[in-house]
Amino acid sequence: MKLKIIYYFRPGVKIKCKMKIISLLLFSVLLYACHPSQPANQPAARVFETNLYKSEVANFIPPDTPSEDSIIMAQNYIRNWVTQKLLLHKAIENLSGEEIDIQKQVDEYRTTLLIHHYKQKLIAQRLVGDIDDKEIEAYYHKNENNFILATPIVKAVFFILPKTVSNLTQVRKWNKSDKAEDQENLEDYCLTHAHKYDNFQNRWMEVKYLLNLIPGDFNTLAKEILTLKNIEKEDDKNYYFLKINEIKREQTIAPLDYVRNEITLILKYKKKLSFENELEKQINQEGLRKNYVKIY
Repeated sequence: MKLKIIYYFRPGVKIKCKMKIISLLLFSVLLYACHPSQPANQPAARVFETNLYKSEVANFIPPDTPSEDSIIMAQNYIRNWVTQKLLLHKAIENLSGEEIDIQKQVDEYRTTLLIHHYKQKLIAQRLVGDIDDKEIEAYYHKNENNFILATPIVKAVFFILPKTVSNLTQVRKWNKSDKAEDQENLEDYCLTHAHKYDNFQNRWMEVKYLLNLIPGDFNTLAKEILTLKNIEKEDDKNYYFLKINEIKREQTIAPLDYVRNEITLILKYKKKLSFENELEKQINQEGLRKNYVKIY
């Protein structure tokens, strides 16, 4: 099905919209796309005194687009164009002269946008490199009371084994051991046999995340995680193992490595603000020095 849309609108006249199931318009648009040497000033649609030309529609359609997709894209483009023109006409009819005069808003937006792009360019050029570890540590120690944990966090090892596995006694022994060799054996075994294996001994994990992985009552599990080092649960199909290596309770100061990324973002933002303030100060000084500015 191919659609031709021709709109004839005049102020004060009832809108007439004729939609016929014919292919002439879109075929000619596609034909122009294939043969751009054809006249480019043939209209594809018209709203009041404004024309949408076939060349505009054809230019919107990427080269090598299948004909069926091209027809759909052309239809949508024409409809969107018509809708925009009609809405604009309605806006002009129904808004006051003061509301229509948006040039001031446009100028303010353009000014804001240009200044923003200029600042971002300078920031990208001058604020390069990572935040120094000493800066992060200094900020943390100075503001550590601002980093209070809202939920308990742990460093742990968690894995799920099917009940069909062998060597379960050995797995329990490895899991309870703190020897590096036993932990390596456990990891090798889990990578081969476990449904899930998460080793986050070097990063903190919120306890509530673990509660969603282990079967059982939430409140009971939460208490066990806070008091036990090794937890083992089971259901009809699997064994669930959790070994707690380190824990920080809620309402205590968060460890530095848990909030390091947050502090890095804070310091970057502070540097950005400081840079922008200094930039504005320097620009004002330069303007006065070079007589660009006169304040009466």
